[in-house]
Amino acid sequence: MTTPHRTLDAPGVACIDLTPLIAKTMRDLQPGEVLEVHTDDPAACVGVPAWCRLTRNRLVQTSADHAHTDQPTTQTTFHIAKRES
Repeated sequence: MTTPHRTLDAPGVACIDLTPLIAKTMRDLQPGEVLEVHTDDPAACVGVPAWCRLTRNRLVQTSADHAHTDQPTTQTTFHIAKRES
């Protein structure tokens, strides 16, 4: 398990707004430090890894907690390491 240096809780934030929010939050991190992102947007499972590839920030870990309800909602946690320069 990766220990985050900062956490971003973003329930209800759509992926189109989530990746700019991640970018803004990561500006305060030093290279190699890890941001933990919590989201409930299903599109983030595709969007966040794609954003990491495009920006060369390393996606360290992804985990999803599936709710035990009739709804297909999930809480996904991403650990993203800020790129080295």
